[in-house]
Amino acid sequence: MSTAHDADAELVAAARAYFDAWNAKDLVALRAAFADGASLRDWDVSAHGADAVVQANANIFDAVPAIAIDVLDVYACAAKRVATCEIVVALNDEAQTALKVVDVIAFDEAMKITAVRAYKGLCAPPRMRRHWTTSRAEHVVA
Repeated sequence: MSTAHDADAELVAAARAYFDAWNAKDLVALRAAFADGASLRDWDVSAHGADAVVQANANIFDAVPAIAIDVLDVYACAAKRVATCEIVVALNDEAQTALKVVDVIAFDEAMKITAVRAYKGLCAPPRMRRHWTTSRAEHVVA
């Protein structure tokens, strides 16, 4: 008998396997992770169909060869077959650019990815520090 905890663990494992393939820039493993009708949407790219999604990722790898993702946490919802992933995308460029991103990854019954929706967090100017409270963010000029 499968429990909700088991289903959540399966989603977390599938999401982490996706990021492992992404960091390895393994296009074959990425293609295997996606359902045929998968879609990708982020702040720069929109692709529909597994092959187009894989090609969009290949284009990212070509444009930013040292790019890597650090998975901070994965939150699973078995009832919706969705994993919400808090990640940092390191461009590994001279400026050491790091993007705070949330990926929402939807899966089908076979645990194939049907959609990846990525949301980039706002970056404060260098002269500002962000202090978080439990209710809201307050910006303080340094």
